[in-house]
Amino acid sequence: MTWDPRKLDPEWPFDLWSTPFELDADSVALIVIDMQGSQMKLRPNTIEQYPQLAEYWEQRMDEVVVSNIQRLIAFFRERDLKIVYTRNGNVTATGDEVTDRLRKKFVDGRPQTHPGQPEYEVDERLAPRNVDLVVDKLTSGAFTAGMLDHALHNMGIKNLVHVGILTDACVFGTARAAAELGYNSLICEDACATLTQRAHDEALLMHARIFGRVGSTDDVLSELAPNERT
Repeated sequence: MTWDPRKLDPEWPFDLWSTPFELDADSVALIVIDMQGSQMKLRPNTIEQYPQLAEYWEQRMDEVVVSNIQRLIAFFRERDLKIVYTRNGNVTATGDEVTDRLRKKFVDGRPQTHPGQPEYEVDERLAPRNVDLVVDKLTSGAFTAGMLDHALHNMGIKNLVHVGILTDACVFGTARAAAELGYNSLICEDACATLTQRAHDEALLMHARIFGRVGSTDDVLSELAPNERT
């Protein structure tokens, strides 16, 4: 089913302010954002203090998000289309390179994961191949600091499909920056998750109002392969 922002915000003039475009299969990449073991598990204090959030999160991840990302990955791989993964967190064992804001979230003053540890890696159900670009980042948005924009330009990419977590943080931050850098930027709404449905919807609306498009997995597959059944 197509995601319709007008149902959530009927007063916004989408016909005047939104950014319409069609995905081009010749210049598209799938951006799989932060689907790591360390990011996909809620912190123990969240589970203990907000059990309703944990129930919502686990159900959405297990029943919706992972399976739709798998569908998109399979589709892109079958057609030899580009897939980029991001991994979020500190890249040293001390975490001295991250901001004070992020260091305050460390447990007992030390980060819990860094490259080389299993929890830092992309979930094995979605794991990258050696032909896929993997970008490590210290920031929410994948374009804020690093090689992503440079690499995508070298690949000839102009259209981006964003999936992953969190919808209202790293996904939206990456998708918005992509739009500002000149990419056609689409968030795949049923391949993303955050802690509440309201936060998820609000982030999608922020993107759909001005910066880019929001669509479903089925929308993306049918748009990129209009003559095939998805």
